[in-house]
Amino acid sequence: MVGLDNSNQYIDWWHEAIPGSGEGFDHEGTLTSVIINPSLTIGLSNYWNITINKTLGRRTMTWAGDTTTIHHRNEGTESNFINAIGGYLGDTKLMLRYLVFNDGQGPGKRLFLGGGFILPSKNTLSSDPFFLSGNEKTDHRHFALSDGVYKGCVEIQLFKKKVTNPVFVGGTIYVEKVLSENDYGFKASDIYDLSLTAFSKKITAINGSLGTNVVARHTTTAYWNGFETPNSRATVVTVGFGGLWNLDVGGISLNIQKPFFIDGVFSGIEGELDQRVGVWQVSMSYRRLLDFSIPWLDPLK
Repeated sequence: MVGLDNSNQYIDWWHEAIPGSGEGFDHEGTLTSVIINPSLTIGLSNYWNITINKTLGRRTMTWAGDTTTIHHRNEGTESNFINAIGGYLGDTKLMLRYLVFNDGQGPGKRLFLGGGFILPSKNTLSSDPFFLSGNEKTDHRHFALSDGVYKGCVEIQLFKKKVTNPVFVGGTIYVEKVLSENDYGFKASDIYDLSLTAFSKKITAINGSLGTNVVARHTTTAYWNGFETPNSRATVVTVGFGGLWNLDVGGISLNIQKPFFIDGVFSGIEGELDQRVGVWQVSMSYRRLLDFSIPWLDPLK
């Protein structure tokens, strides 16, 4: 199966002046992310498959102020900066999954267990943007395309197909654990996700199904050179609504999502400041099954 996921996130942010920074004015602007994840899933047998996923994209900051600041400016992750290595390539994920049980094509349950590794991109921050060790603050960037760290990941997928609405329900538990800090002294947050999904029967008027999804994400404290990174620990719940269409060219889905900060604040802000953050996301996905086998991977050959 080939897949293509596109996630577009728009953040409208503002925070008060940073104490002791010498910049006695509010900071505001936007941060826009356009991320594309092509993937390839290969069935190794009737029970095992492996997925290779690559992140590509660009994050762009706009600065709304009419003053200069060492913290923010109009810039994007495709370019290098004093403490950032630019580019369009993000992390690579390798995930091996095992089908524990499957009730078949009709109503029933399907359970997957999976595990794998995330290989970092070099397009990351190359020094602490918070100057936690006490060095003099100079021009810096707060965001990048990759955390630049190696991670392990595990997941459990359980879905059920029914004959009554919602005909498809299920959820995923997903965990990312950082294996070590990177070459620049950064240890990223561990991530814990719980996602729930439900879809209706096919609706004739739209020739597709409508669905909803809820994702709860908790991130643990990150560290720069052993110092806690401000605002890295947070819990965010994202609520979404969208549609799914099974066409001759493959399966296509479209979702509009709204994240809500339950605990913690926007991680790109220096400290415990008065702030305002508005976030919207639009995601699109494409899936297509490939009807062929590779002889040395086919257990019937």
